Amino acid sequence: MSHSVNGVEVFWVTTPLDAPVSDSSFTIRNSGMVVVRVTTDSGLSGYGTTFSVALAEYMHKTLKPVVMGKDPICVEDIWNDMRGAVRSAGRKGLALLAISTLDIALWDLRGKILGLPIYKLLGGSKRFIPVYASGGWLSYSMEQTLEEARKNVADGYSVIKIKIGADGGRNLRADVKKVEAVRGAVGDDVDLIVDANGIWDPATAIRFAQMVKDCNVSLFEEPVDADDIPGLRRVREATSMPVATGENEYTKYGMRDLALGQAVDVVQFDITRTGGFTEMQKISAIAQAWNLKLAPHAWEFISAHLMSVAPNALYQEKLSIQERIFKKAIFDYPLPKNGVYEIPDKPGLGVEFDLDFLQKNNQL
Repeated sequence: MSHSVNGVEVFWVTTPLDAPVSDSSFTIRNSGMVVVRVTTDSGLSGYGTTFSVALAEYMHKTLKPVVMGKDPICVEDIWNDMRGAVRSAGRKGLALLAISTLDIALWDLRGKILGLPIYKLLGGSKRFIPVYASGGWLSYSMEQTLEEARKNVADGYSVIKIKIGADGGRNLRADVKKVEAVRGAVGDDVDLIVDANGIWDPATAIRFAQMVKDCNVSLFEEPVDADDIPGLRRVREATSMPVATGENEYTKYGMRDLALGQAVDVVQFDITRTGGFTEMQKISAIAQAWNLKLAPHAWEFISAHLMSVAPNALYQEKLSIQERIFKKAIFDYPLPKNGVYEIPDKPGLGVEFDLDFLQKNNQL
């Protein structure tokens, strides 16, 4: 039976957090996501997601005409056609978010057409993917930070992440105090990731790393701006902490530049930003060739499929603030248990979006 795309719908759904949360440079007030639904003439639907609502019109006007009438099985050809369509209007940023979202939806369709979960389409067999608990926001009090850290450990997480870069990166003493307190609260058997969200210059990041050298930090995420590859290399060479970056990078070319720049130990590309499954396979392969670990940013119900097949998989981020909208937009959303996400053994992504919720709550 042949299949061809006959519809593309875009939704923006959001729900407020109990209180805003902040990192070193940004405040988040809502748990929200863009969802794209791609339909076929055979009656099947595939879903993809990403962050930014701003891409909706771009997707409708620039990319929808590219995918209409195409066979969703042919993801590589469609990806290249979409990339060609955005060539003169943005090779990164919103253009790649839009491509990523559609690519994920096409892979979801591909799995449903072939009756296989995406992880099996990719050649994987592992269904149990380690995840880490991501939180420790700078908007939290010290008491809230420690309470959350202890709870995450009690819930079975052996890896947790906290935010640093207090007062816009100008208060290293507060950051050091926070790291020391969290390490004391969770003990030495828990891996601790610290995330500066790119707020520092290399010299400041190196100074911070020296100040917490006795805290056994397992990963130093985005110590400097994501575009400062030489700066990342300076930090990496000056500290024994492994350096992580990639969530704000795009495509296999970004992965190539990080590898050639010797700027990273753990790559954190976001599958909903950097090109979807089609491009993430290539990113993973380049990382493998350079003996680098893979630890994707957020969206565990999507990235887990890639982690199943990647021999360099380390762990997957579980971003707690996403959970609120996931529970509303996805039926029986599968939460991690004891620090492990179990990939549903169902076709495509393995999760079912609530179309009624998406239609009734669409804010576009």
